[in-house]
Amino acid sequence: MNPSPWRLAAGICLLSPVFAWGEDLPHPPPVISFAMPDEVDAPVDPDENAIAVFDDYSWREFIAINWPAKRAFRGVPDDTRRIGDFSDPATKVVWATWKADYDLFQKQGAGPTEWSSFDGVTPGDDLPFQGSGNTKVLGSFSKFRDFNQVSNRHSGGPLIAQNNTYVRFEVRLNEAEFEFIRNQQLYLKSKLPEPSDRKLRFPNNSIAVKAAWKVIKDDELPAAESKYYLVDAMLLDPVTNKCKMQKMGLVGLHIVQKTQLRPQWVWSSFEHIDNVPEAGTTPPVGSRFSFNDPSKPQVLNPPNSPPPISKDNPPLDNPRAMQVIRSKKIADSTRKTNDDYRAILKGTVWENYQLVMTQWPKYPQPEEENGAPFPGQFTGPELMTNIANTTMETYLQRNASTSCMACHDIARRKGTDFVWFLQLRAGLPNPP
Repeated sequence: MNPSPWRLAAGICLLSPVFAWGEDLPHPPPVISFAMPDEVDAPVDPDENAIAVFDDYSWREFIAINWPAKRAFRGVPDDTRRIGDFSDPATKVVWATWKADYDLFQKQGAGPTEWSSFDGVTPGDDLPFQGSGNTKVLGSFSKFRDFNQVSNRHSGGPLIAQNNTYVRFEVRLNEAEFEFIRNQQLYLKSKLPEPSDRKLRFPNNSIAVKAAWKVIKDDELPAAESKYYLVDAMLLDPVTNKCKMQKMGLVGLHIVQKTQLRPQWVWSSFEHIDNVPEAGTTPPVGSRFSFNDPSKPQVLNPPNSPPPISKDNPPLDNPRAMQVIRSKKIADSTRKTNDDYRAILKGTVWENYQLVMTQWPKYPQPEEENGAPFPGQFTGPELMTNIANTTMETYLQRNASTSCMACHDIARRKGTDFVWFLQLRAGLPNPP
């Protein structure tokens, strides 16, 4: 079916929005493709089952950006291969070839290299002059940022897995978003809009991802190889500024894309199925999770976010594991979409990942409006379903007023089109 009627239907719901949320309502059939969707289109009227339409879009994004990438190119899928084909050990997925945030925010405000270049300077005194496309580096020039979650617009605390290692975080940008920032020199504080300036408008189909990575120890590797998307990454020690190669497993992934009909962006969040037990369930005896010990009380511990890793609070060699729970259940409709997609991904590592939530503007609105985020403010029969990722928003799960769009709307009001990291990471006022 031509998708344009469903785009029209999305516009019509501006007049009389009726959102359905049941798992028994029509769901779009799953699609496996390397093509990145540029709009929320599906052969199901979003008035009939909005959450299923948007969750389907999230999964199509997830598959497209995790498709094997063409070697020596940035952001180009290899259309001769299938999703999950890692027969070549050098294979990277598409989003892993995008520019890292440190490619933008270089030392002393230096300008980033062009999109196709692999020659940007990487963090770490012991690394040669090479780009992130050649060697994955989990670290930052600001030393400690990749250790900490974000909480209420500021640095939150670290996340420590059951294997007593710190989770590491990274941000990567597709070509549209990277070039917009590079061309306008938005990596410099002096180039960000003042309150009286016109607000920024990122181009349609700008995409950013934020990933959470868990250290995979040697004794964990045999079991992890068939269950996780694994990479070899240089981990930066922020105290010594030296790097070491480490096997890492993907445990969380945010995807955010700006589309023509959803200029407030669409927010999608995925996790590994073995992160934590599902909310309200009793973990089976003997089950193992990356961030939860089933033998211990099923409460968040520590109860409040630990202090951020910093110069005054450096990382420990053997930190104490945290007990993480999922506070709110994943919506039933989302679970059905997960089952549909995981079934057709069976036999690949991607069958071990799940969508935990999609958040979208309630209906198409002018860019100046925040878009009334759903489902974070949903008041129907599935009141306050999951709106947080346990690996990146561990301590934001309990706040009923917090969600992706609600937090990023502050950046919109500051003039940077929902994009927070410009406010947080832009460097020196002027070029060197």
